[in-house]
Amino acid sequence: MQATPFETVTTIRFRHCDPAGIVFYPRYFELINDLVETWFETGVGVSFHELHVARRMGIPTVSVQCDFRAVSRWDDRLRQRLHLTRLGNASLQAQVEFAGDAGDVRLCAHIVLVTIDLDTMRSAPLPQDMRAAMQRYLIPSADAACA
Repeated sequence: MQATPFETVTTIRFRHCDPAGIVFYPRYFELINDLVETWFETGVGVSFHELHVARRMGIPTVSVQCDFRAVSRWDDRLRQRLHLTRLGNASLQAQVEFAGDAGDVRLCAHIVLVTIDLDTMRSAPLPQDMRAAMQRYLIPSADAACA
């Protein structure tokens, strides 16, 4: 199976915007987290609820590097893409891209997530079922950099 990014579309809401009508930059971090949560549920097949409650595992973000390339405004539709650049034992690195309908990149972010045991609050190995599901999104960073 050839690796492909996970894609979804979101609409910028009033709640995302500052008084100038553009996305207030901290809201992008919420949008990134929403994308990761959607990817887990839809792409990986494990909802955050199952992950946290049934499996007692968390997936906190430990690093974010973000470039804001262009303005997004209220009611813009953004294509959100996520692909993995690395799968470690208890961590994963991902690249996230948000683009407008014309393909113009609005945001490019590199994030690192770590799997932790919620009872000990220590890193824990990525479960094999999740690792297997994530493989289809693993694209080396040199092959799929933000435009």
